[in-house]
Amino acid sequence: MSPLPELNKETPIAVIAAGRLGSSLAIALDKAGYNVAAISSRQASHREWLNSRIENAVVVQNPQTAVNVANIVFIAAPDASIEEICSDIDWRTHQAVIHCAGVLPLAALDKARIAGAETAGFHPLQTFPSADSSERLKDVSFATESVNPALFYWLRILATELGGSAFQIESSQRAAYHASAVMACGLLAGLTGLAAEMWESLGISREDALKRLIPLLRATVDALDEKGLPDAITGPFVRGDVETIIAHMNATSAKSQTTGGAYAALAEASLHIAKEQGGLSETAYERIKSLLSDENQT
Repeated sequence: MSPLPELNKETPIAVIAAGRLGSSLAIALDKAGYNVAAISSRQASHREWLNSRIENAVVVQNPQTAVNVANIVFIAAPDASIEEICSDIDWRTHQAVIHCAGVLPLAALDKARIAGAETAGFHPLQTFPSADSSERLKDVSFATESVNPALFYWLRILATELGGSAFQIESSQRAAYHASAVMACGLLAGLTGLAAEMWESLGISREDALKRLIPLLRATVDALDEKGLPDAITGPFVRGDVETIIAHMNATSAKSQTTGGAYAALAEASLHIAKEQGGLSETAYERIKSLLSDENQT
């Protein structure tokens, strides 16, 4: 383990491959008083925009140029590009190289580690719809990993100063963690799309249906935040309303076999949480579980 120089707010930082996440992170770092020395971006128009937002940083096209002036380097590229980007750079000892991917192990940074740099992962559990989404880092959890205690501690402090909090993760746990994130975000959006498409039988478009479902979605998120689980779950699965569930299964299957299967699979997988409310008798639970299981096997 190579010794790192003292890590503090004056330590020069580079953010390379700065798209929506990287740009938002760089802006948040700058606002929090950290020394963002360099940023790399392939797009000239985006480099110009970054220059207007972070006055003291050198904004360049070549990642190597940015890396050369920093002791801490965040690689904020898409997951599939991180290992290749890391392998194309000449690293040096006394540097820390940090990827911002959710699912990738630290082994993706082995080129830097072999060169003598320390490595880490720092993944914000959040989505970034634009390059100017730095405010979305507040109240966020950061999955943090490093074998270097000083670097790990610095990242924990950084998470706090960005307005969030860090939790420790190991490379072997990343797939489960990231799958959870996708289920709660991307797949939730996809599920909402399926729900909106059910309105087509009413003569209402998916776009219009989505607008009508949004207040219900917001109320559900509020209930999850205020009541937690299992109390935030509502509907026939907590009441044991078997006939309603059968009607739902018929309607979703009529839409398509895939939609019907998705309804049954999600309901079966989460039925144990609904049961925790205490309103579902054992008899109703077993009957509903059998119905859902049979649907999933067809």
